[in-house]
Amino acid sequence: MKKRNRIIIITVAVIIILSNTPPIQYFIQESYHYQNRDGSFEFTEQGGPTQGFDVTKRRFEAFKTDNPSNPNKTLYRTFIIKPWRFWEWWQMIFNHERFTLPFYPRTVNK
Repeated sequence: MKKRNRIIIITVAVIIILSNTPPIQYFIQESYHYQNRDGSFEFTEQGGPTQGFDVTKRRFEAFKTDNPSNPNKTLYRTFIIKPWRFWEWWQMIFNHERFTLPFYPRTVNK
């Protein structure tokens, strides 16, 4: 019985660790979308290092510089945090800043 429990624990740990590695994250990562309150700024992260959260922050700063009269200067995340999705724990730990943004339901611009 002890050996079986040990095998189960090790198997679960290996699945959690492997599913949180960058190569696998590329294929199963959720699409992270951001916007300001009125939806005049929107950005969706793409998989890979060239369209990550750092790019989101730079683009939002550029938007605020280009649109100084726009009163909506707060960046919101439009995705819900799902802590039960263990394959996203790596993102939640190492890129926690995106998860601390206030939530706002996604606005669809027409």
